[in-house]
Amino acid sequence: MLPRVNTLRDQIVVIDTETGGLDPLTHSILSIGLVDWTGAHRVEIFVREPELCTNPRSMAVNGIDLGWIEANGCTPAEACDRIDAWLAALPHAPQVMVAGHNVAFDLSFLRRLYALAGRAVPACFCHRSLDTHTLLYVLALQGKLPSDARSSDGAFAHFDVAPPEALRHTALGDAVATRDLLEHLLALCD
Repeated sequence: MLPRVNTLRDQIVVIDTETGGLDPLTHSILSIGLVDWTGAHRVEIFVREPELCTNPRSMAVNGIDLGWIEANGCTPAEACDRIDAWLAALPHAPQVMVAGHNVAFDLSFLRRLYALAGRAVPACFCHRSLDTHTLLYVLALQGKLPSDARSSDGAFAHFDVAPPEALRHTALGDAVATRDLLEHLLALCD
């Protein structure tokens, strides 16, 4: 059997985070979901920061139980260990491209996590990324998508890729749905 051909798509890793608010300088990162392009390699990690800082609006969206996080979440260092191990186990490590919906948001909270652990952020989280929000906007400008498909909710509905309701606004559920969305968007770009 011939070895599998390495494609750029195979190097894509999709990330999503659930957080205690919108400001990575003050609000806590609560969970991280990562999925590779094939969908076969997935991980969801819950984080217990030393002090949890949240706002009610964000907590109403993500529905995370802070008591559960306190009892079961990883420390920032443990979470970074798990992320690093997951990345290292991927077939194309360390040459992965990070993607996500409004991915700069997720990456800013990932930087917070690594700073709390006193570590350098893995190179794949530092330099370049692929953003589905930007792709949606460009495709809407080109008339290839309706304007109301520019948000994640609108795009998930348009392509019928939303996670089951119980997994919506969970880091892993949204990462998997974003991976599925990205597949549809790349097909429109062909």
